[in-house]
Amino acid sequence: MSAAGFERSWIGERSRVSRAVRPPAAAVRRLAFVALGLGGMLAIALVVELALPVRESAHHDFLAFYGAGRLVLVGDPVGIYDPVSLTEVQRTIVPGSVGVNGYMPFINPPFAAVAFAPLAALSPEAARTAWAGISVALLIAAALAIARLPTRGDRALGAALIALSFPAYHALAESQWSILLLASGVAALAAARRGRWELVGLALVPFWIKPQLLILPLVALGLARHWRVLAAAGLGGAALVALSLPFTGVAPYERYAGYLTDVVTSHFTGAGAVDPVTWQGNLATTEGLNGLLVGYLGQGAVGLVNVLWAIAGCALVVLYGIAALRRPPGFGSLRARAMISAGILVTLLVNPNLFAQDCVLVFLALAALWPLPRRLALPAIVGAVVLVDLILLDQAAVTVHVFTLALIGLVVLACLRAPRRQLSAGVGVPAIRGSA
Repeated sequence: MSAAGFERSWIGERSRVSRAVRPPAAAVRRLAFVALGLGGMLAIALVVELALPVRESAHHDFLAFYGAGRLVLVGDPVGIYDPVSLTEVQRTIVPGSVGVNGYMPFINPPFAAVAFAPLAALSPEAARTAWAGISVALLIAAALAIARLPTRGDRALGAALIALSFPAYHALAESQWSILLLASGVAALAAARRGRWELVGLALVPFWIKPQLLILPLVALGLARHWRVLAAAGLGGAALVALSLPFTGVAPYERYAGYLTDVVTSHFTGAGAVDPVTWQGNLATTEGLNGLLVGYLGQGAVGLVNVLWAIAGCALVVLYGIAALRRPPGFGSLRARAMISAGILVTLLVNPNLFAQDCVLVFLALAALWPLPRRLALPAIVGAVVLVDLILLDQAAVTVHVFTLALIGLVVLACLRAPRRQLSAGVGVPAIRGSA
């Protein structure tokens, strides 16, 4: 066969395969509007809740942030990790007990309390509304950046689907930091595509608020020898500490180091189900590997859950590492971008504190896949939104964990599809490459 004939044959075969895997456009749009309708109801519920006094709210994480900010304002920054001091502030807003601990603990670094302090100078209701407004602006910007669709109508639809998803609603209702982290992650991916590694590190700085989400990405970037990312992220984190010291002093950071250790340990000692610990909560409502195991085995099965979590976590990390050696993560091909997405999902799965609000970071895995073929762009967004909306089922029945199982399946699929390739001499770690 001539070269021209071979090319025509190959193009024809590719076209037949494309048609075979193309999702029905009408079905995708119907599913999109169902998800949009669900998101609309969640948005109405959010507006109603924000209009109520904080004491009547169904979500209480805001109390921890507001209380920590108030303690910074009144000159008691050490008190942000003291149950008595933090409870005293929270009781002025909600007289009764909230949460498993009887109050909402603040488990972020002291600089996060300093950042929230200006809002804590307002009334609780005004502060919650102002923080929601800031978060909504970040959410819209991130959603528009992620929804890179060919037409304005589809881009608006895709962005609306992301902004109205259940994790986005939950992050806004809890006044959590998750949307800020989503926007930071989108900025980091954009900088990585351009090979601006210093900017990648700076964009990742807000993730120091939740360091458990930053450790694996920094390890991966270190293995890929992107030292500028590590330096910029480290210096940025140090700058946050330095800027907060005039308001906190050193003592809260000394307290935070031990407090964070106790909180992490709590996740592996039953989180209050067996004995009282620093952080107590229902681990079955988390969406990582530990939430899956606790949902099936019970929070009292501490030893078995820990062993299985370690085995499953190590298996996923090793599987991903092998796949990344076969197909280094990068932006030059869809397979390489899929490895970046899989790495983001692995980071979420091994996080022992993955609650619903942080599942909004699944959209970073979606953002890493672009550009996608035109026929798959909208279906990818609809699929991602439907995936995260499955968390509603997990919250209703903690023994289900459909979302977690789906994430595991996506990681395994991406890793198994990584093609075998001959590694050149001296190559021992994946190289995360930017676009040309």
